[in-house]
Amino acid sequence: MDLVALLRSARRVLHAGAAPASALAAAVHIAHGGFSRAAAQPLDLLLVLGCALAGALRARRREPSPDGEFARPLDVHASLAIAAISGSLVAWTGGTAGPLSALPVLVVAIGVALGHPRRTWLLVVYGVGLEVALHRASHGGADPLAMGLRAALIVAAAGLHHGLTRVEVARVRAHAKQMLADERKRQKEDARSLRLAAPAAAAAPPPAQRNERADEARVRSSLEEIHASLVGLLELARRTMKLHTCALYWTDAKGRSLRIVEAASPADLHEGPLPITSGLMGAALNHGRPLTMGGLRAEHPGLTYYVTAAPVRCFAGVPVLDDGVARGVLVADRLEDAPFTADDQASLEAVALQARRLIDNERVFARLERARDDLSRLFNASRALGEALTEDEVLQAVAVAARSIVEHDLLVVTSYDPRAGEHRVRHVSGAAPRGVEGLTFADNTGIASAAVKARHALPYKGQFDARAQYVFTKDVALGDVSSVLVLPLVVRDAVLGAVTLAAQRRAAFPEGTRQLLGVLAGHASVALSNAAAVRRLEELATTDPMTGHLNKRAFEAEFDKRLRAAERFARSLAVVVLDLDKFKNVNDTYGHAVGDVVIKGLGAVLSRCRRETDVVSRFGGEEFVLVCEETDTEGAFQVAERIREELGRQVFNTDKGPLQVTCSLGVAEYPRDAATRDALFQRADAALYDAKHGGRNQTRSAQMRDAAAPKRKPAVSRREASPRAPIVRPGGATTTAS
Repeated sequence: MDLVALLRSARRVLHAGAAPASALAAAVHIAHGGFSRAAAQPLDLLLVLGCALAGALRARRREPSPDGEFARPLDVHASLAIAAISGSLVAWTGGTAGPLSALPVLVVAIGVALGHPRRTWLLVVYGVGLEVALHRASHGGADPLAMGLRAALIVAAAGLHHGLTRVEVARVRAHAKQMLADERKRQKEDARSLRLAAPAAAAAPPPAQRNERADEARVRSSLEEIHASLVGLLELARRTMKLHTCALYWTDAKGRSLRIVEAASPADLHEGPLPITSGLMGAALNHGRPLTMGGLRAEHPGLTYYVTAAPVRCFAGVPVLDDGVARGVLVADRLEDAPFTADDQASLEAVALQARRLIDNERVFARLERARDDLSRLFNASRALGEALTEDEVLQAVAVAARSIVEHDLLVVTSYDPRAGEHRVRHVSGAAPRGVEGLTFADNTGIASAAVKARHALPYKGQFDARAQYVFTKDVALGDVSSVLVLPLVVRDAVLGAVTLAAQRRAAFPEGTRQLLGVLAGHASVALSNAAAVRRLEELATTDPMTGHLNKRAFEAEFDKRLRAAERFARSLAVVVLDLDKFKNVNDTYGHAVGDVVIKGLGAVLSRCRRETDVVSRFGGEEFVLVCEETDTEGAFQVAERIREELGRQVFNTDKGPLQVTCSLGVAEYPRDAATRDALFQRADAALYDAKHGGRNQTRSAQMRDAAAPKRKPAVSRREASPRAPIVRPGGATTTAS
């Protein structure tokens, strides 16, 4: 162990054990008569300073709490140090018979009350031990009854303070939580009544995708700005017009009650809710025009906005119009019998107009903030869809973007094949019922197919009745779902499929949300179309268009990758090279069109006979190559024979009668036969040459070639040899030329 690590370990041990060790040393010292004289001895002073230093060091290392300085529980190490110091003071001042005998009990009680609930037991145990040490030092012996009573007192005090403190803390927290919830509820109601927040039916994104505190802060900021502006405006009107009260009341979101927005008055006013027909201000609001009254008697019953009766003589109420509808009322009154003149009424109307403009400004600001958030989500979704290169990446990006726009329980993306007239589920996100994944359904079977056919979002307003409607098929029910929205994926004039969202709550997809999801569906359609085009280009660049297998360039890259893996993990790998027998005669006799059919048939045979881990490539003309991972010569030989036999049973119908063809195959194994790609391919190609010259329609391996090498002349590559052309007769009959 290096010196730095040793020093760090020592520091951690010292930091964790300094306070308990010093506290334990102080207790032992007290039990043996230490701290018994007023004149402190050096050891006494050293222990006290050590306890104080250990506690202070531990407290200094504690990180500050983000919620406040006293939000964290008292550290148990610091509590032990304080208890040790208190015991030392008791021993110094006469022990259990001295004036400070109750100090350890108080320290333990405070430590238990302020400490961590699961760690204060250590302080209680130490307190009991400290009492035993003090009793032993004071009485020079052990009295079990007295020590038991002192220990019981410590435990009882600790338990009492623990219980009372926790109960009080729980009560305060519950009260604070309720106050916070009430304040948030009031702010939300004010925001909805002033139309600063989105309608209640609008679904907000889930907490994982949105900053709820930022939303609340924005609404709170708008309300504070309105209150700050209105209080100045109303106070100015009150002073200039010599009013007693000038207040603005506003209807709630449902228009059934009135709540105070802001007021300038020395009296106590009702904050609400008050009935919409409440007194004189309700009359002004319901009539929709200013109402002034003078000569009122004291304690008039129509002044319902006062908590206690007020000696008001003159009243004026001006309705505040919002989009042509009276949404609020500005009330003003005077204690003197000085009726409101036409100029006063005009001034109050100007104040009401200015108050409405202040609210309108904050409302516009809130709408701009929400629009900015919507645009930000759409921008992030567009960027994610633009960066997606494959169809799976696009579908995943659609699911994430939809989750950021609206909270839902299920998202299903389906593709549509217009030629077959069927839909297929491509992606599922959320709690999907059984039968949805991998589902295939035909046209005209539900809302999803109807939306694709109509090229329009369905159902109307996202309302869904599971008793009378179904989304995909009658056999697949979405469960307790009340809201469904199906968005067709249309790019140019082609319909690619649909995005289906479902939610258990009602009205989960309001108009604004449906518009955002419609824009998202448009972006997703383009991204899916681009991903399909990229996939087709990749297929054209890497596959043979006639057979669908890899072309030569893609195969060489895949071959190198498989060979490196076999070399790294010391695995075997086999190569099978095959070639059609007498294929030139097939083209000469039946035509190249039939030759193409034969090559396609061979490609289909390879697809059926290959294993999942095998790689197949059309290497050129009628020549194909297979790479078999973790396969030796015997295993590859079996695969080759299966291919040869399957092709031999294949019958091709032509204008000149049925045609059957055969193939020859060569097998080589890595690393037994060769260690490089070129050498391995040459060994398999040479084995194929032996199969050709050995009678065709057979499989040979490089090991068979090596075993027969002493008995035959060295073979040359079949590309260098020029044997006589084989003859293929109509009807599948073949004749060997040699």
